[in-house]
Amino acid sequence: MDGVLRSDVKVDVSTRRVRCYDLLLRILGLALTMVAAIVAGVNKETETIPVTLVDGMPPLRVPVTAKWQQMSSTVYFVTSNAIACAYSAISLVLLLATRNRKNNVALALLMLDLIMVALLFSANGAAAGIGIIALNGNSHVQWHKVCNVFPNYCRRGAASIVMSMLGSVVFLWLVVLAALDLHRKSR
Repeated sequence: MDGVLRSDVKVDVSTRRVRCYDLLLRILGLALTMVAAIVAGVNKETETIPVTLVDGMPPLRVPVTAKWQQMSSTVYFVTSNAIACAYSAISLVLLLATRNRKNNVALALLMLDLIMVALLFSANGAAAGIGIIALNGNSHVQWHKVCNVFPNYCRRGAASIVMSMLGSVVFLWLVVLAALDLHRKSR
């Protein structure tokens, strides 16, 4: 009888530890995706660039602004991080509201966490791909480098991608921990 009681206590402590990690990872995912969405969402830089209209004439100085709304990949990136941030907040509330987690709630959170992983990794890939083109250009299609003209814009964009990538890894850990927890409960 005493051995049965101790094994129940170990399961209870293990469940609490998983819930504690789950809570901390969700808070971290919320913070990282929020920071990524905000940094990318306010990213804007204006520079004056010389434009030569006719050879031999002095260049015309034109102010040009780089904004996050001008690139569809960045709009997708900001939107995806905002969705992941909102989902993190909702899942935190759901996690705190359900003290005794049922398998169906855990399974639903696992599926939604997996969707967030896919959403964030695809948005990170899209934004990073355009970021590489902005950094290096593409001579085959005559796309010129822009990070040499808008260095602060590119630095903030890179920082937001790093934050979002860390958020993606946090959601991936949530999926792994939830799958292990469901596997442990099924035995």
